[in-house]
Amino acid sequence: MSVTFDRAAGFYDESRGLRPEVSELVADRVEGAVGPAARLLEIGVGTGRIALPLHRRGREIVGVDLSLPMLDRFRAKAAAAGLPPPTVVRADAGRLPFRDACVDAVLEVHVLHLVPDWPRALEEVRRVLVPGGMLLHAGGGAIERGSDSPRDQVMRRFDELAFAGDGPPRIVGASPRQVLDALVAMGGRVEELEPVGWEEPETYAEALRWVEERVFSSHWRLPDERWRSAAARVRAEVEAAHPDQDTPHPSRHTFKLTAIRF
Repeated sequence: MSVTFDRAAGFYDESRGLRPEVSELVADRVEGAVGPAARLLEIGVGTGRIALPLHRRGREIVGVDLSLPMLDRFRAKAAAAGLPPPTVVRADAGRLPFRDACVDAVLEVHVLHLVPDWPRALEEVRRVLVPGGMLLHAGGGAIERGSDSPRDQVMRRFDELAFAGDGPPRIVGASPRQVLDALVAMGGRVEELEPVGWEEPETYAEALRWVEERVFSSHWRLPDERWRSAAARVRAEVEAAHPDQDTPHPSRHTFKLTAIRF
């Protein structure tokens, strides 16, 4: 029942990817938290958005994902960069095919809101971590909610129309707050790491295209007619309010990392 990203493999990096300099800063934060010799596991590794810079640095990291197309994309990116094939495994976060206490740190970025049985996934994380190990829970990126940027405005208005009467888009798994509360209940100690911030231009044209191409998982389960109706109405409203949709607007973005130590 977890949400798989097979359909997103071709556009994931465009819509969720991080700029190279941002990726390197995120890798710096990870390395600073876990230490120079830590064995790493990333659940929901996808196209290697987080893992590839660490793999490039020679870090020992294994990636797990449900989606073979996403893993194939990760392998292709590594090959294009002249790197050895990354170590990846197709598996569910709730059934990790690894022995107990085999890794020093687990990375989880934008994953557990897609996993219905997320408590079991956290139990698996705890099982494979060594005593004193760490989970790095992270979020942020292409959409900065509450920023009033073009992407935020378009996505917020689309959600208002598409989910009218149902509340905000529903997630199948856990919210970040639920994850942190559960980890504290398991004995974890929470430490907020220095966030990575950057500025990136956005256009209304791009934001509309993302809605119309249905790139975000919260829209995949919408009935087609509701999705088409909301997308058409958003486009009409944006075209009326912003005739020049291709003008770039600077927008501030943040990638936040939280370390949970056991």
